[in-house]
Amino acid sequence: MQCTSCHSPLPQAAKFCPNCGHPQLSGLKSAPKPDLDWEGDLVAQANIRFRKRLEERVRSEQDETKMTAYQERIYESNYREILQRRLEQWAGKINQPVANDKTSTYLKELKHLIDDLLDFFFIIHCADINIVVLNEAILRYQNASTDQLDYKQMAMDFLHFEREERVYTDFIQLPVKKIKNAARQFLFPEKEELIWFICDQSLLGNAKEGFAMTEKALYWKSGLQPAQRVYYHKIFSIQKEKEWLLINDLFFNATPSLNTKMIWLLRKLAKI
Repeated sequence: MQCTSCHSPLPQAAKFCPNCGHPQLSGLKSAPKPDLDWEGDLVAQANIRFRKRLEERVRSEQDETKMTAYQERIYESNYREILQRRLEQWAGKINQPVANDKTSTYLKELKHLIDDLLDFFFIIHCADINIVVLNEAILRYQNASTDQLDYKQMAMDFLHFEREERVYTDFIQLPVKKIKNAARQFLFPEKEELIWFICDQSLLGNAKEGFAMTEKALYWKSGLQPAQRVYYHKIFSIQKEKEWLLINDLFFNATPSLNTKMIWLLRKLAKI
Protein backbone atom coordinates (compact mmCIF):
# COMPACT_ATOMS: atom_id res chain seq x y z
CA MET A 1 0.00 0.00 0.00
CA GLN A 2 0.98 3.61 -0.60
CA CYS A 3 -0.43 6.83 0.86
CA THR A 4 -2.85 8.45 -1.58
CA SER A 5 -1.38 11.86 -0.70
CA CYS A 6 2.39 11.61 -0.13
CA HIS A 7 2.90 8.08 -1.56
CA SER A 8 4.80 6.82 1.48
CA PRO A 9 4.63 3.04 2.12
CA LEU A 10 1.77 2.01 4.43
CA PRO A 11 1.09 -1.00 6.61
CA GLN A 12 -1.86 -3.13 5.50
CA ALA A 13 -5.33 -1.74 6.40
CA ALA A 14 -3.86 1.60 7.59
CA LYS A 15 -6.56 4.22 8.20
CA PHE A 16 -4.11 7.16 8.36
CA CYS A 17 -0.68 7.72 6.85
CA PRO A 18 2.00 7.73 9.60
CA ASN A 19 4.06 10.19 7.54
CA CYS A 20 1.57 12.94 6.57
CA GLY A 21 -1.58 11.99 8.51
CA HIS A 22 -3.80 11.79 5.42
CA PRO A 23 -6.81 9.45 5.86
CA GLN A 24 -6.71 6.29 3.74
CA LEU A 25 -9.36 4.13 2.12
CA SER A 26 -10.17 1.33 4.55
CA GLY A 27 -9.26 -2.14 3.34
CA LEU A 28 -7.30 -0.97 0.30
CA LYS A 29 -5.59 -4.05 -1.12
CA SER A 30 -3.30 -2.61 -3.76
CA ALA A 31 -1.34 0.54 -4.43
CA PRO A 32 -3.03 3.27 -6.50
CA LYS A 33 -2.11 3.73 -10.12
CA PRO A 34 1.16 5.67 -10.52
CA ASP A 35 0.79 9.42 -10.95
CA LEU A 36 3.45 9.50 -13.66
CA ASP A 37 4.46 7.31 -16.55
CA TRP A 38 8.10 6.87 -15.54
CA GLU A 39 9.05 5.63 -18.99
CA GLY A 40 7.35 8.56 -20.74
CA ASP A 41 8.20 12.26 -21.15
CA LEU A 42 8.64 13.34 -17.51
CA VAL A 43 9.05 17.04 -18.31
CA ALA A 44 5.80 17.17 -20.27
CA GLN A 45 3.96 15.38 -17.45
CA ALA A 46 5.52 17.72 -14.86
CA ASN A 47 4.31 20.70 -16.92
CA ILE A 48 0.77 19.35 -16.77
CA ARG A 49 1.03 18.94 -13.00
CA PHE A 50 2.33 22.53 -12.71
CA ARG A 51 -0.67 23.93 -14.57
CA LYS A 52 -3.13 21.86 -12.56
CA ARG A 53 -1.52 23.04 -9.35
CA LEU A 54 -1.64 26.65 -10.59
CA GLU A 55 -5.40 26.32 -11.09
CA GLU A 56 -5.84 24.74 -7.63
CA ARG A 57 -3.92 27.53 -5.90
CA VAL A 58 -5.62 30.37 -7.77
CA ARG A 59 -9.00 28.94 -6.76
CA SER A 60 -8.00 28.54 -3.11
CA GLU A 61 -5.75 31.58 -2.61
CA GLN A 62 -6.65 34.32 -5.07
CA ASP A 63 -9.49 35.37 -7.43
CA GLU A 64 -10.68 32.50 -9.60
CA THR A 65 -12.16 34.91 -12.17
CA LYS A 66 -8.58 35.96 -13.02
CA MET A 67 -7.49 32.43 -13.89
CA THR A 68 -6.86 33.32 -17.55
CA ALA A 69 -4.69 36.27 -16.52
CA TYR A 70 -2.46 34.00 -14.42
CA GLN A 71 -2.16 31.46 -17.24
CA GLU A 72 -1.27 34.15 -19.78
CA ARG A 73 1.27 35.73 -17.40
CA ILE A 74 3.41 32.58 -17.64
CA TYR A 75 4.11 33.49 -21.27
CA GLU A 76 4.02 37.30 -20.96
CA SER A 77 6.66 37.28 -18.20
CA ASN A 78 8.87 34.67 -19.93
CA TYR A 79 8.46 32.52 -16.82
CA ARG A 80 7.82 29.55 -19.12
CA GLU A 81 11.57 29.35 -19.85
CA ILE A 82 12.44 29.30 -16.14
CA LEU A 83 9.78 26.68 -15.51
CA GLN A 84 11.01 24.48 -18.35
CA ARG A 85 14.62 24.67 -17.18
CA ARG A 86 13.80 23.77 -13.56
CA LEU A 87 11.60 20.84 -14.59
CA GLU A 88 14.32 19.57 -16.92
CA GLN A 89 16.80 19.72 -14.02
CA TRP A 90 14.41 17.63 -11.89
CA ALA A 91 13.88 15.06 -14.63
CA GLY A 92 17.61 14.96 -15.41
CA LYS A 93 18.36 13.60 -11.92
CA ILE A 94 16.14 10.58 -12.45
CA ASN A 95 17.88 7.46 -13.66
CA GLN A 96 16.06 5.11 -16.01
CA PRO A 97 14.59 2.63 -15.35
CA VAL A 98 13.06 4.02 -12.15
CA ALA A 99 13.09 1.69 -9.14
CA ASN A 100 9.72 1.34 -7.42
CA ASP A 101 11.13 2.39 -4.06
CA LYS A 102 12.27 5.70 -5.57
CA THR A 103 9.00 6.88 -7.14
CA SER A 104 7.55 8.33 -3.93
CA THR A 105 10.75 10.32 -3.34
CA TYR A 106 10.77 11.73 -6.86
CA LEU A 107 7.06 12.61 -6.67
CA LYS A 108 7.56 14.40 -3.34
CA GLU A 109 10.48 16.36 -4.82
CA LEU A 110 8.33 17.34 -7.80
CA LYS A 111 5.44 18.41 -5.56
CA HIS A 112 7.67 20.68 -3.47
CA LEU A 113 9.45 22.02 -6.57
CA ILE A 114 6.15 22.98 -8.21
CA ASP A 115 4.94 24.80 -5.10
CA ASP A 116 8.27 26.66 -4.82
CA LEU A 117 8.05 27.65 -8.48
CA LEU A 118 4.49 28.86 -7.98
CA ASP A 119 5.45 30.83 -4.87
CA PHE A 120 8.05 32.71 -6.92
CA PHE A 121 5.62 33.15 -9.82
CA PHE A 122 2.83 34.59 -7.65
CA ILE A 123 5.09 36.97 -5.70
CA ILE A 124 7.42 38.24 -8.44
CA HIS A 125 5.31 38.09 -11.59
CA CYS A 126 1.69 38.40 -10.43
CA ALA A 127 1.71 41.14 -7.78
CA ASP A 128 -0.71 43.25 -9.86
CA ILE A 129 -3.14 40.33 -10.27
CA ASN A 130 -3.12 38.99 -6.72
CA ILE A 131 -5.92 40.11 -4.42
CA VAL A 132 -3.74 39.32 -1.39
CA VAL A 133 -0.40 41.11 -1.06
CA LEU A 134 2.35 38.54 -0.47
CA ASN A 135 5.61 39.42 1.25
CA GLU A 136 8.74 38.96 -0.89
CA ALA A 137 10.60 37.89 2.28
CA ILE A 138 8.80 34.55 1.95
CA LEU A 139 11.13 33.57 -0.89
CA ARG A 140 14.22 33.59 1.32
CA TYR A 141 12.95 30.45 3.03
CA GLN A 142 12.73 28.30 -0.12
CA ASN A 143 16.22 26.83 0.03
CA ALA A 144 17.13 27.66 3.62
CA SER A 145 18.61 24.92 5.78
CA THR A 146 15.92 23.77 8.22
CA ASP A 147 18.37 23.53 11.14
CA GLN A 148 19.22 27.23 10.73
CA LEU A 149 15.69 28.59 10.30
CA ASP A 150 14.24 31.15 12.71
CA TYR A 151 10.73 29.68 12.63
CA LYS A 152 9.14 32.50 14.59
CA GLN A 153 10.50 35.10 12.18
CA MET A 154 9.43 32.93 9.27
CA ALA A 155 5.86 32.88 10.59
CA MET A 156 5.88 36.67 10.97
CA ASP A 157 7.24 37.11 7.44
CA PHE A 158 4.62 34.82 5.92
CA LEU A 159 1.67 36.36 7.77
CA HIS A 160 2.98 39.94 7.42
CA PHE A 161 0.42 41.39 9.82
CA GLU A 162 -1.20 44.74 9.08
CA ARG A 163 -0.94 47.60 11.55
CA GLU A 164 -4.57 47.39 12.61
CA GLU A 165 -4.23 43.75 13.71
CA ARG A 166 -3.57 43.19 17.42
CA VAL A 167 -0.58 40.88 17.53
CA TYR A 168 1.50 40.31 20.66
CA THR A 169 4.99 38.84 20.73
CA ASP A 170 6.24 40.51 23.91
CA PHE A 171 4.35 38.73 26.66
CA ILE A 172 6.09 40.70 29.42
CA GLN A 173 4.29 43.86 28.32
CA LEU A 174 1.03 42.10 27.48
CA PRO A 175 -1.60 42.66 30.22
CA VAL A 176 -1.91 39.62 32.47
CA LYS A 177 -5.69 39.58 32.02
CA LYS A 178 -5.34 39.07 28.26
CA ILE A 179 -2.86 36.24 28.74
CA LYS A 180 -5.25 34.54 31.18
CA ASN A 181 -8.20 34.99 28.81
CA ALA A 182 -6.28 33.44 25.90
CA ALA A 183 -5.12 30.59 28.14
CA ARG A 184 -8.68 29.89 29.30
CA GLN A 185 -10.27 30.10 25.85
CA PHE A 186 -7.94 28.57 23.27
CA LEU A 187 -4.21 28.60 24.04
CA PHE A 188 -3.26 25.31 25.72
CA PRO A 189 0.47 24.75 25.05
CA GLU A 190 2.48 21.96 26.56
CA LYS A 191 5.00 22.70 29.29
CA GLU A 192 7.94 24.75 27.95
CA GLU A 193 6.33 24.98 24.48
CA LEU A 194 7.61 28.22 22.96
CA ILE A 195 4.83 30.65 21.97
CA TRP A 196 5.59 32.75 18.91
CA PHE A 197 2.68 35.20 19.09
CA ILE A 198 -0.96 35.76 20.03
CA CYS A 199 -3.31 37.48 17.57
CA ASP A 200 -6.29 38.94 19.41
CA GLN A 201 -9.40 39.00 17.21
CA SER A 202 -12.02 39.61 19.87
CA LEU A 203 -14.34 42.58 19.37
CA LEU A 204 -13.58 43.93 22.85
CA GLY A 205 -9.84 43.40 22.63
CA ASN A 206 -9.83 40.98 25.57
CA ALA A 207 -8.04 38.11 23.76
CA LYS A 208 -10.92 35.67 24.26
CA GLU A 209 -10.96 34.96 20.52
CA GLY A 210 -8.18 34.77 17.98
CA PHE A 211 -5.29 32.51 17.20
CA ALA A 212 -1.79 31.80 18.42
CA MET A 213 1.18 29.93 17.02
CA THR A 214 3.86 28.04 18.88
CA GLU A 215 6.87 26.00 17.85
CA LYS A 216 4.58 22.96 17.58
CA ALA A 217 1.04 23.96 16.68
CA LEU A 218 -1.61 26.46 15.66
CA TYR A 219 -4.23 27.23 18.34
CA TRP A 220 -7.41 29.18 17.71
CA LYS A 221 -10.98 30.06 18.61
CA SER A 222 -13.44 31.68 16.20
CA GLY A 223 -16.85 32.96 17.29
CA LEU A 224 -19.08 30.29 18.79
CA GLN A 225 -16.84 27.52 17.53
CA PRO A 226 -14.92 25.44 20.12
CA ALA A 227 -11.20 25.96 20.64
CA GLN A 228 -9.02 24.00 18.23
CA ARG A 229 -5.40 22.92 17.87
CA VAL A 230 -3.51 21.42 14.93
CA TYR A 231 0.09 20.24 15.09
CA TYR A 232 2.13 21.20 12.04
CA HIS A 233 3.43 17.67 11.42
CA LYS A 234 -0.14 16.33 11.45
CA ILE A 235 -1.60 18.70 8.85
CA PHE A 236 -3.08 16.67 6.01
CA SER A 237 -5.63 19.08 4.52
CA ILE A 238 -5.95 22.87 4.08
CA GLN A 239 -8.95 24.03 2.06
CA LYS A 240 -10.55 27.40 1.44
CA GLU A 241 -14.33 27.41 1.75
CA LYS A 242 -15.88 30.75 0.71
CA GLU A 243 -14.35 33.21 3.22
CA TRP A 244 -12.93 30.74 5.73
CA LEU A 245 -10.54 27.79 5.90
CA LEU A 246 -10.89 24.14 6.79
CA ILE A 247 -7.67 22.94 8.41
CA ASN A 248 -7.87 19.16 8.81
CA ASP A 249 -11.63 19.74 8.33
CA LEU A 250 -11.68 22.18 11.31
CA PHE A 251 -13.20 25.67 10.85
CA PHE A 252 -10.66 28.54 10.93
CA ASN A 253 -11.33 32.18 10.08
CA ALA A 254 -9.18 35.24 10.62
CA THR A 255 -9.47 37.79 7.79
CA PRO A 256 -9.58 37.11 4.02
CA SER A 257 -5.96 38.26 3.70
CA LEU A 258 -4.69 36.34 6.73
CA ASN A 259 -6.54 33.21 5.65
CA THR A 260 -4.60 33.14 2.38
CA LYS A 261 -1.30 33.87 4.10
CA MET A 262 -2.05 31.12 6.63
CA ILE A 263 -2.43 28.62 3.78
CA TRP A 264 1.07 29.49 2.59
CA LEU A 265 2.56 29.32 6.08
CA LEU A 266 0.95 26.03 7.11
CA ARG A 267 1.93 24.44 3.80
CA LYS A 268 5.54 25.42 4.52
CA LEU A 269 5.47 24.22 8.13
CA ALA A 270 3.86 20.92 7.14
CA LYS A 271 6.59 20.43 4.55
CA ILE A 272 9.50 20.96 6.95
